[in-house]
Amino acid sequence: MMTILEIAKAAAKNVGVAPFDAVVANTDQDALEIVQFSTDACREIARRVDWGQMQQSTTLTGDGTAKVHSLPSDFARLQQGTSVIYSSAPLRGGLSADEWNALPATAGTPRFFRLRGTEMEFWPYLADAATATVHYQSKNWNATANSAAWASDSDVPVIPDELVLLGVIWRWRRHKGMDYQDHQAEYEAALNDLASFDDRGRTP
Repeated sequence: MMTILEIAKAAAKNVGVAPFDAVVANTDQDALEIVQFSTDACREIARRVDWGQMQQSTTLTGDGTAKVHSLPSDFARLQQGTSVIYSSAPLRGGLSADEWNALPATAGTPRFFRLRGTEMEFWPYLADAATATVHYQSKNWNATANSAAWASDSDVPVIPDELVLLGVIWRWRRHKGMDYQDHQAEYEAALNDLASFDDRGRTP
């Protein structure tokens, strides 16, 4: 797995700029742009594919009230398929606001959940100490710092580094007014291939 510095060096060689000895804290304009383009690429790659390496789970615990549960700070979206489970049974989401608001407040065995941003509610709500499991995709693509940003030159991405490199190259070329469509097409083809190898569905 390439570090961000190695990705930057490879990108620099490809686009014809001087190589870098350091990149994340480098104030050189070329370095700033490559770091930004690599960040943009990582965000897009993490958003478009449910990578297995970025799957996480969390447990939400009831207190016997109609509690609104906060999801982890790295929550990006629910996993596709069965994502919210209570006592080994999947819960249903997708109720409209009107349908949800018409439900009387009551404790019991949850049947439905509602996701609002990074908060989740259950109906019936969880009894005291009862738990539900939520399977989600993390937004943290930096494997080293467990974050969604580069912190140091030695950081490596969770997602495939070759995709990050290809994403930097076509973005750089587009930014500079150069032909970039072939490079973007290569990136898209690689994204499709690697997503299918990972056996996760690609999102629009």
